[in-house]
Amino acid sequence: MSRLSDNVQMYWPHALAAILFAIVAWKYVARAQWEAYLNPMVTATFGFSCVVASDEVADWTGRYGWTYQSFWTYPPNYVRFFGFVLLAGTLLFGFE
Repeated sequence: MSRLSDNVQMYWPHALAAILFAIVAWKYVARAQWEAYLNPMVTATFGFSCVVASDEVADWTGRYGWTYQSFWTYPPNYVRFFGFVLLAGTLLFGFE
C-alpha cells in the first residue's frame, strides 16, 4: 500500500494537469473552430508541459546573468505553478 500512496503523492500534479488538459482539449474539439481557438490550445499545451516536465522547462527557459559563467533558471516549483495558472486560465477564459 505504501507504493500506491507514494505514487499518488508524487504524481498527483501530473494527474490533475492531465485532467485539466483533457477538458481543454475536449472544449477545443467541441467548438470545431480550429483556427479561431488555436492560441488557447497552444497556451494550454505549454501549461501542460510546464506541469509535467517542470525541470526541463526550467532549463529551457533559463537565461544568463551578468556574465556567461552564471546561468540562472526558475525553480521547478514556480514553473509547475505557472503551468497550472496557464491551464486554469485557458480553461476559464480561453474559449469565450
